[in-house]
Amino acid sequence: MSGTAKRADRIGVVRELQRCAEMKIFRWPVAAFYALEQWVGSLGARLRGPATRLAQHKPNARQVLAASLAFVLFLGILWQRCGVLGCPAVGQLSAYRPGGGSVLLDRDGRQFAILSPVEHAVVPLKELPKYVPQAFMAVEDKRFYQHSGIDYRRVFGSLLANVKAGSVAQGFSTITMQLARNVWPDRLPGAQRTLKRKLLEIRVAIEIERKFAKDEILELYLNNIYFGGGAYGIEAAARNYFGHSARHLSLDEAAVLAAMPKSPRSYDPRRNPEQSATRRNLVLEMMAAQGHIDAEKAQAARAARLAVRREPPPEREKPSFAPYFVEAVRRELEDRLGEDLYTEPLRIHTTLDRRAQEIAEQELSRQLRAVESGEYGRFRGRRYSSAPDPGGDPEYLQGAALLVQVQTGDILALVGGRDFRQSRFDRATRALRQPGSAFKPFVFAVALGDGYAPSQHIADTPLRMELPGGEVWEPKNFGGEFEGDVTLREALVRSKNVPAVRLAAAVGIPDVIRLARRAGIRSPIPDLPSAAIGTGNVTPLDLTAAYTAFAGMGEASTPRGVTRVEDADGNVVWDNDAEVRRVLDPAVAYLVTNLLADAVNKGTGAGVRRGGYSGPAAGKTGTTSGGADAWFVGYTPDVVGTVWMGFDNPKPILRDATGGRLAAPVWGRIMRRVTRNRAPSREWIAPKQIHRAAVDPSTGLVLAQGCRPEHGRAVRELFIAGTEPASACPRGTPEPAGPGLLAKLITWNEAQFKRARTWVASRFGNEKPVRERKARERYLGAPKLPARADVPAPALPADSRRLFGEEAVIPDMPPGSAETLGTSGVAQPDPGDRVPTPSDSSLVR
Repeated sequence: MSGTAKRADRIGVVRELQRCAEMKIFRWPVAAFYALEQWVGSLGARLRGPATRLAQHKPNARQVLAASLAFVLFLGILWQRCGVLGCPAVGQLSAYRPGGGSVLLDRDGRQFAILSPVEHAVVPLKELPKYVPQAFMAVEDKRFYQHSGIDYRRVFGSLLANVKAGSVAQGFSTITMQLARNVWPDRLPGAQRTLKRKLLEIRVAIEIERKFAKDEILELYLNNIYFGGGAYGIEAAARNYFGHSARHLSLDEAAVLAAMPKSPRSYDPRRNPEQSATRRNLVLEMMAAQGHIDAEKAQAARAARLAVRREPPPEREKPSFAPYFVEAVRRELEDRLGEDLYTEPLRIHTTLDRRAQEIAEQELSRQLRAVESGEYGRFRGRRYSSAPDPGGDPEYLQGAALLVQVQTGDILALVGGRDFRQSRFDRATRALRQPGSAFKPFVFAVALGDGYAPSQHIADTPLRMELPGGEVWEPKNFGGEFEGDVTLREALVRSKNVPAVRLAAAVGIPDVIRLARRAGIRSPIPDLPSAAIGTGNVTPLDLTAAYTAFAGMGEASTPRGVTRVEDADGNVVWDNDAEVRRVLDPAVAYLVTNLLADAVNKGTGAGVRRGGYSGPAAGKTGTTSGGADAWFVGYTPDVVGTVWMGFDNPKPILRDATGGRLAAPVWGRIMRRVTRNRAPSREWIAPKQIHRAAVDPSTGLVLAQGCRPEHGRAVRELFIAGTEPASACPRGTPEPAGPGLLAKLITWNEAQFKRARTWVASRFGNEKPVRERKARERYLGAPKLPARADVPAPALPADSRRLFGEEAVIPDMPPGSAETLGTSGVAQPDPGDRVPTPSDSSLVR
């Protein structure tokens, strides 16, 4: 090293010492360092003479020796004075009680629930079976009774293992150290892997060992360790997972719980039963190897089946409001924050809309009662009034409802079941059910994106498809009837099964599955032809999320129940930003929405209008084989909503149960009440790529200028630019040129005058002609040009009425976006949309 480099190094050391001296805790160690440095220097000068002293800055040994002595002295004093290092008050450990309540706030900032851990209880060590503490010592600290808080053999073994692995592959925490980390997570944060934190943890463990006996430490550990699911302590964990006191734990149950402190989430026997069983067996092997139990008992415990409670115990009081939403938020935050959720009070800002939640709960309950009362036909299932005791498996009719904001994914309302006290299972977020025809929009979206047009014809004829294994599947429409050819619009609006299967085969089932996955469906979807009509299982939440891709004009939102979490001082612990992603072309999403709007206005989803909702809406019904599931997934430009009804163990609800009859009216009533007294919902705006054209309904081809269809009347259809079918003139010769604009206006004006005159006559009778003239001038104004009776009424301009509304600028035109020129759109009876599955009689070999 050159002289310049040495001087720079010395200057850097001096500056670092100066910075340390500015910190209060380091002032006296730095002073001690300087004093020692001077003493060592003077001693060296006396021993080696003036020449040595003149060369004192060349070697750095004196400074190194002085610094080492000061550092050792400093550590020694700090080690004895634990409080200086930031040690907590160890003497208060025996009075410690874990967990605290966190406040849940709705989207308006109002408190509606409190999250608290499972009720904590202390069990004396002597009242537990001997194999319970032995199981924990076997896997966590086998030399617990031989060390004083630090297992030095384990420390050196861990160091060697980590050096060989090149990373932190093994720890050396003892039971005492784990106790310190669990009781004081603010001082000893487990996620912080630093030398400072580890040294402080060691020092606290030594202090605990000084103040408490071994049995006391073990008892404190077992009664305060975190087991996941809001359960602190062995008693809360035993009741949470097995439904009885820790005093009655069996050997295999004790091993399951002993496996959890290392990673409560990974070894949760409810969420990960296979991982839990593997870890349990390891604990049993270690107990046998260490002599706590014999091999026969270990083998018997390994062979035992995990008898874990399906749901948490009813010890937590029912949340006062939105219980299923509260538990969904709890699960999300436990996954995100772990035990930190209960270590200090938090303010949790949620997305819940209190009014929407109340309405969803009321309307779903009302419909379930109506079905059980026989309003929709004879009901043979068990009624809610004869429900089992709390904690059993309810066999009565269940339901779920969700409302999600399109732009952000905010969950505005969530109903996961009929009675939270009798069943905590959340059907809205966790029940996997077949969606039936509610899955079809994804098939049509892929087809429209591939260049198909809504007016294009597809065969509605018997179909035989060979499945893997040599089976032959023959899908059927509801009612078993076929119509020959139907347009894509008719196939979706009327929920035709066979055309949907043909279309999926043409565009490719893998492409349909990929779109559904990008939109938000996370559960596996089988790569089979039947997937086109909804035989794959989905949760209501996933299906709702996937429909945001249509409502958001191609942008899908990830559902969220929490926006942010703050601590007691207002510091943001977790900020959960909205996640929006593009999954679909806007023009394709607009066309799908246009088709689904027709399904609501005059197709299988007409129950929405019967429910009283008249605003802009699009959606799709779904019914599974035998009527075991009744769905409706609908949306407006702002909200996607889902309603599901069925039994937990799938069986027919009613003889003629369909999503259109049972679920769609509930959706309509919910939306009618939610949107009451609010600004009218905006409507979807057509992208520039969307064009309109007159189409021959018999062929699906665009009519050339001045041409008429071969049969019936022309319809106006929507197309993505570049996908319009070829123009045609079926009759071979163009129609004569129509009347000019001036003649059309004259005729329209005269027609309005005649209507006004008829109204005046019916209202006022044969009063003076001046009354009729005034009425005419008031409503229409006097015509400036003579009327011509031979000029037909003008056709409705493409942009003269709102796309999905029911108001028309010119009367007598049909509702909906595919206008039939000269005819009125009448809502057809709901034919249902059952989905035959490979288990039906239609599956033949």
